[in-house]
Amino acid sequence: MNFDVLKTFCDLVDTGSFSKAAQINYISQSAVSQQLAKLERDMQVQLIHRGGGLAGPTEAGRALYEGSKDILRRWESLQGQVRTAADAVRGVLRIGTIYSVGLYQLDPYIRRFLREHPEVNVRMEFEHANRIYSAVANGQMDLGVVAYPEPQRSLEVIPLATDPLVVTVPRGHRLDGRERVDPAELDGEDFVAFAPDIPTRRQIDKLLRSAHVNINIRMEFDNVETIKRAVEIGAGLSILPLACIRDEVSRGGLASAALRGGARWSRPLGILRRRGKSPSSAEENFLTMVQTPQTA
Repeated sequence: MNFDVLKTFCDLVDTGSFSKAAQINYISQSAVSQQLAKLERDMQVQLIHRGGGLAGPTEAGRALYEGSKDILRRWESLQGQVRTAADAVRGVLRIGTIYSVGLYQLDPYIRRFLREHPEVNVRMEFEHANRIYSAVANGQMDLGVVAYPEPQRSLEVIPLATDPLVVTVPRGHRLDGRERVDPAELDGEDFVAFAPDIPTRRQIDKLLRSAHVNINIRMEFDNVETIKRAVEIGAGLSILPLACIRDEVSRGGLASAALRGGARWSRPLGILRRRGKSPSSAEENFLTMVQTPQTA
């Protein structure tokens, strides 16, 4: 079994999008379709439902997804152990991140780094935040990039950026066309939310409670791509990082409005690294690049 094919399949399930799975794995959308078709031929079963705007797994697809995630974690752990001794000479940089950061804020940095340092083998993994913390702490990843970073005894946090959180609605919604919205105007609205264990969800819940706003959570998802698709089809509004929705807003699929309340409606991003660990040359160059202001 090809591990890259399994990873692409898992990314397809996570994002619900052939185009996003292609972007994550730096392959074409047609290559994702071809890989899926081969998997379905090999398994002799349909793995993904087509149509309806989302690429959702069938029951068989969900079973393959769960098993593949476990296999990929074990394989990555084994690779990490083998590579530890060789990284210094091979120039390997292992970065873990969440989808909403990796696809938008981090992707331009990765592309620039690859252009400037083609000798470095960058391995970027998309995981849930709690998995990233543990992987950086135990050395399976060199760096982790997360939202609402929390320093720990074994980890240090390097601030990266902040991203505004904005109200996101489908076209035609009563808030479509507004530049700014008071949180109180969201009271009673149907809402599509991040899963409860995701740091961005916890912070949004806290801010809404402090504004005495009650929302009707209709759906919960663990990644931003599925949330956007649900908002587009009218399942409810959401509060999402601005960087994640710019494409949909520019294409006319979604509309957004800033929230009154200033900087508290912003999501901080940070880089995790193991405390006391000497950085490799590749890691040092990457950290220098992301912390250097861009010039016009």
